[in-house]
Amino acid sequence: MDALAASLAGITLPPSPAFTDDDDDPLGRAPPRIGFNIEPKLCQFILSRRNNVTASIPLEIRSSTIAPGSGSGLFVGRNPPILSSNNKPDLRYDGIEAGREIYRSKPLMLAVEDEGICHFCWREQKGMKACTGCRVARFCDKQCQKMAWNRFHKEECGVLKKTPLMKRQDLLVCRVVWFQQRGFITSEQGRVVEGLENHFDGYTREEGGKTTEVYDVAMGIREVTGQGGRKMVDVGLIWRLVPALRTNCVRLRAASSKDIVATALDLATAMINHSCEPNAFAFLEKGEIRVRSLRKIAAGEEITICYIDPTIDVKSRQEILMDEHFFECDCTRCKAEIKIQKRLIAADGETSMVTLRKAQLAILELIKSAVTASKYPGVYKEFENLSVVESQMLTIMKNAFPNNNWRSDIDPVPMARICLGVLYLEQEKPSQALRNVLRGRFTGGKRRVGPDAVNIMVDVVHVLMAAGCLPLDSPVLKDKEFPSLLDISNVTYGFLHEACKDAGEVFGGDCGYTKEIGDLFAKMMGTLPEGQHRPGEEGFLGEFEGSLRRALGWAGVEVGGLGGEKSG
Repeated sequence: MDALAASLAGITLPPSPAFTDDDDDPLGRAPPRIGFNIEPKLCQFILSRRNNVTASIPLEIRSSTIAPGSGSGLFVGRNPPILSSNNKPDLRYDGIEAGREIYRSKPLMLAVEDEGICHFCWREQKGMKACTGCRVARFCDKQCQKMAWNRFHKEECGVLKKTPLMKRQDLLVCRVVWFQQRGFITSEQGRVVEGLENHFDGYTREEGGKTTEVYDVAMGIREVTGQGGRKMVDVGLIWRLVPALRTNCVRLRAASSKDIVATALDLATAMINHSCEPNAFAFLEKGEIRVRSLRKIAAGEEITICYIDPTIDVKSRQEILMDEHFFECDCTRCKAEIKIQKRLIAADGETSMVTLRKAQLAILELIKSAVTASKYPGVYKEFENLSVVESQMLTIMKNAFPNNNWRSDIDPVPMARICLGVLYLEQEKPSQALRNVLRGRFTGGKRRVGPDAVNIMVDVVHVLMAAGCLPLDSPVLKDKEFPSLLDISNVTYGFLHEACKDAGEVFGGDCGYTKEIGDLFAKMMGTLPEGQHRPGEEGFLGEFEGSLRRALGWAGVEVGGLGGEKSG
């Protein structure tokens, strides 16, 4: 730490982000700001077409209502839009309904993390060609590769070759500096980037740890971006950019993926604050960020998204948010889940929050190991036997609550069940797969909504389809308790119909994933036996509900209750 202290001694660091009106140095230093909402013209730029934002409703950047100290936030506009037909305000306007696009944006820059997405046009393609230099970047054709080389990959290629696992937020810091050096960043863009919350005090609160890591990253970026005769950038500026981009870059998933596919620096989306029970979400589609509503958002209400995986347990969410964003989430969902856990612990009498937390972490690690084992057959043999993995999970659950059953809607068990179901299906064990996905999907209280719910439903459909293809002489079908093929068929068609409707509302009708689900539904309808009711027809709902009740009973799910799995 002596060397670090000596290095820092000569660096003058402003206490917060800065701005400049100097077009020659759009990332220069200037007096600190309080929040973007105090600069109306800059807010107008952030939400304008000049910043590649296309909004379907009026939007505003105002002081956040989420929590004290949250800074600025993005809001649904209070004033009604002007109708093009008569040039008068739309008096019917009162916000935006659920399942509608709020805006779409072309981000300032984006770092791809998925091998199926082009690193230049950001579109999903088949047959990607890897860069022969770094072997990390992939492009859909030579034209995209050439454009990327001229724009950023010429500098980036060597960095990715040496450090292919570099955090994508840090890679985007390199790109910000390169763009600034080449004049690709405008004065307005530079002012926004410099004004982003960087939690500088949080990163430098104590010696060692994050302070050392961020300083080392900043020095490395300064060295890389100063090569080839380029002017060295002040390390103090880079040292603020690193945490600023780690805080404000949005990690994106594609509609069809539960995994992160890209990290983007998008000036409009960086204005949105977090909630574990958000009213909107963002995803990557055809090279654009799309932000859509999950429920009705009233005029004047703040828009929120979930910064992290919303399916993990409350303590894991809070720990990640504190570590990466320096705040403890106090949303209604977090409060409700902690309250439920405390009530269950009190009812058990022998357990504690510490014991529960250890159990949750153990389950997460167990499922993670099983997923890893499936990717590398023969390497982690102890986790390839899913029956043993499932038994170990049940033991963890039982030990956490010695006197009562673990309520199966308590995270991370629902998603652990879904993961086990998918893994069982990969091992061609449809019976075990079906039992787990039904338990994972139907334990818990209120019906899930949003992108994860659609993905889970599609997983359930794939398992049902596999179970429906079992040969008539399969030993599984000899089990009198196992759902009949007719019941499996009814539930499959019902769930697929539901997935079609939900995907259209969640992702939009023009989303490729929605169209894929629709095509699958149309194909399945073509195979429906003559005389069997179709979803939407009179008589189908009653058949579907009866078949679902029998399937859930076989899977051990208490129908109509909140207790989750049956004991025993």
